[in-house]
Amino acid sequence: MRAPPPAHPFSRRSRSPGGRRGYYAKPLSFVAPGVLGLLLQGCTLMAPAPQAPVAAPVAIQPAPPVGTPELDTLGLVAYAASMQGRPYVLGGDTPAVGFDCSGLVQHVFRQFHLELPRNAFVMAADLPAIRLDELRAADLVFFNTQRAHSHVGIYLGDGRFVHAPSPRTGRVIISRMDDTYWRPRLDGARRPAPTADAFEAAGLPAVPTLAGASR
Repeated sequence: MRAPPPAHPFSRRSRSPGGRRGYYAKPLSFVAPGVLGLLLQGCTLMAPAPQAPVAAPVAIQPAPPVGTPELDTLGLVAYAASMQGRPYVLGGDTPAVGFDCSGLVQHVFRQFHLELPRNAFVMAADLPAIRLDELRAADLVFFNTQRAHSHVGIYLGDGRFVHAPSPRTGRVIISRMDDTYWRPRLDGARRPAPTADAFEAAGLPAVPTLAGASR
C-alpha cells in the first residue's frame, strides 16, 4: 500500500463533494490578512536590494580654443595694487628702481605674460578701445595731463585705478576715477587681450604680445 503524499500546508484531507477522499486546497481565509495582501500583490517579505546611486549629471564647460591664453585678471589687479607706495622715477619700470606711468603698466602686465608698448600714447594707439561704461578690472585708463593719452593707469574696479602720476606725488598711488582732477582729464579706456601668435617656447608660460603692438 502506497504512503499518502505529504500534506500541502495550504490543503487538508477531506471528502470531495462526490464522496472521494483526497487533498484539496483549503480556503486562504485562515491566512493573516497582512500576509495575504503581500501574497496577492506579489511582494516579497525581504527588503529589495539597494540600488546603485545615480551620479548627478556633471556640467561640462566647453574647452577654450587651443592656444588661446587667459589673462589672470584677479591676480593682475592684486599685484598692481601691491605696487602702491613704490617711488616715482622717470623711465623706471621695476619695483626696485621705481616707476613712471607706462613703466608701471608694462611691468605689471609683463608679470602676467603680456607684453605692452613702453609708451602711454603708443599703448592707446595700439590697443582696442572700449566704452567707459564697459570698464572692468585690468583695463587701462588714459588721461590728458599734457596731451591726449599722455598718462595711463590700471583700472582696479569700484571706480579706482593705480598709477604713477608724477614727481610731485613721488610714488605709485591709487586714485578715484571721479576725483576732481582726474575725471575731467579722462581720455578713454583700452583692454589688453592676449593673442596666441607670439607664445614663447622656452618651457615658460605663454608670453603673447598684442596684435599690432610696438616693441
